[in-house]
Amino acid sequence: MYKIRRALVWLRRSRHSRGFGVQSPWAYRFIRYVVNEHYPYYSYASLEDKWKESSMKERKLCRLYFRISNYLQSPTVLDYSDACDMFSDYVRSGCRHTTVNSVSPDSPIERIDEVMSGMESIPFLRLVTKGHYKTVFEKAVTKTTEQSLFIIEGINKSKEAKAFWKEIVSSEQFPTTFDLYYCGIIFFDFRRYKENYIVNF
Repeated sequence: MYKIRRALVWLRRSRHSRGFGVQSPWAYRFIRYVVNEHYPYYSYASLEDKWKESSMKERKLCRLYFRISNYLQSPTVLDYSDACDMFSDYVRSGCRHTTVNSVSPDSPIERIDEVMSGMESIPFLRLVTKGHYKTVFEKAVTKTTEQSLFIIEGINKSKEAKAFWKEIVSSEQFPTTFDLYYCGIIFFDFRRYKENYIVNF
């Protein structure tokens, strides 16, 4: 089922492949050398052997998170998801000094507040569209810097998730967004012009 959906999504987005038509040099480099980088990093084989029971979609996304971690070299990350261990392995392989703060969508809001209160800023966030995700997002935004990068996973999972992402894309509060269909990426550097990039990922 995933292969069929992936093929359909790829066909619909074929004109947005590998940075084609993107005018911004910075955005082009991010799409070409981070989002759609096909270099076979040495860690992929060992990670996929460890997580061989994971789905193709999970592996595809975690490879992306590996590359983003390698790109950001972030000291900390907040992971609001179900698959925290797999995410942590890929992120730490991309940047070994990153500390991953994990919290499950099933956690009570008090536990989420406890984890977030220990973070002075949030340079890197992964957020799945489950549970208290809107509340977590609102709280996390107050701890961003110009270097922060947020990943919203599941932006097309439901009508609610689609509306949530659409609101983010249209808001002046979020200057640069990348729509990868399976997830959305937000940058917070207001020196850049507001733009939403559709990417064939």
